[in-house]
This record gives sequence, C-alpha cells and structure tokens, in this order.
Amino acid sequence: MNKGKMARLLMTAIIPLAFFLTTAGCTSTGAIGLLSSSETEADLGPHDSHKFHRVGSQIEGTACRHFILGLIPWGDSDVETAMKNAFKKNPSLRADGLVHVTTATSLYNFFPLYNVYTLTCTTVRGVPVRFDHSPKGKKGTDKSKPLPPS
Repeated sequence: MNKGKMARLLMTAIIPLAFFLTTAGCTSTGAIGLLSSSETEADLGPHDSHKFHRVGSQIEGTACRHFILGLIPWGDSDVETAMKNAFKKNPSLRADGLVHVTTATSLYNFFPLYNVYTLTCTTVRGVPVRFDHSPKGKKGTDKSKPLPPS
C-alpha cells in the first residue's frame, strides 16, 4: 500500500472519529394527557371541571436554550414555552391547550470536554383544544363538545 492510499484511508477514518468525539447528544421522550397554559388555568381555576373541544389536528412547537462555556445561558426550553410556540405558529386556532401530548427533549454538546457550546430543545406535539370559558349556571351558553375517549 502506498503512502497516498494510506493517508486517504487514515483521513476517512479520522474525520468521522473526530466529529463524534467533539459532539455528544441524547434525546428523551414522554407523554402527557392534557397540557394547558398557565394563563388558561388562572382563568378557569385548576380544580374546576372544564369542557373543551378540538380546534385542529396535531400541531408542534419547539423551545431551545443555549449555553456558552456552561456559564452564559439564553433561551427557554421548558414545555410551556414549546406549547406557546406551537400556538404562535397556529394563531387562527385560538387554542387554550393540547391533548394527546408527546414531548421530546434533546441535549447536544459540542466539544463536551470543555463545554464550549450546549443546546437543549424541547418539542411538544398534540391536538389543540379550546376550553369553554362561559360562566357556570347560565343555560344555553355551553356550545362546546367534550373530546370523545380514544
């Protein structure tokens, strides 16, 4: 084997190896039955029974947080922010919450030994719903239909 072929073979092995040694990542997933924003809960009361109806098909939102050198953070990667971003992408739905929710959180490190740059993102997917905000006790004000069981 000549030196040129050996160098090429070595480079094709070293470049992917170097990439994988300088980056690291993982993802975790979960499921939530019903997710609503804190503003909706304040309006309705967390222990009241709520009627709601679907207002669209599955939507998705993502929220990310960045770190430089493990010291300088910016962004917000919590579940509620991801849900609000899903609502912002679909404003015509005027949704109050999501049902049949799945979440995924990903963490990526670039040069993890030195913690140069870290990115964590949360993605929320679910079916948008709108709650009935009519006052209790008034006849004929509830036009919503509850979500049928799956």
